[in-house]
Amino acid sequence: MNRDEWKFTYTADKLLEAASAKIAFHSGRFDWWSAKQKEVEDKIRSEGIEIDESVAASVSNYASNSYARGPQVNIRNDLVRDLQECVGKVTEHRGKIRDYDAWSQVLASQGSTSFDLHQDDWLFFFGK
Repeated sequence: MNRDEWKFTYTADKLLEAASAKIAFHSGRFDWWSAKQKEVEDKIRSEGIEIDESVAASVSNYASNSYARGPQVNIRNDLVRDLQECVGKVTEHRGKIRDYDAWSQVLASQGSTSFDLHQDDWLFFFGK
């Protein structure tokens, strides 16, 4: 038997339940990542900026200021990476909520109609 040809029959109401569970899961993850993003943004604002100045620039009688470099302002790389991860996860979960919500709207209009699902369809609705 060829597994990629298998079909599994589910009614629209069962698929709607599964889609609703996925919306709840991704909404929870969206909320968590959104809160984490705000936390990282607040941390960047309060402590993430570093000022790097040349030691020679502060010495007034230094023989040559040509070696003194001006100050550089940097955001800590670890915080930038954390923020990028949060933004990516918020975007990912927002998209999944949108997708499952669209399927919920379709399935809600189908009553007890039966649908044949392939493995990838089953994973979409029921996979962990």
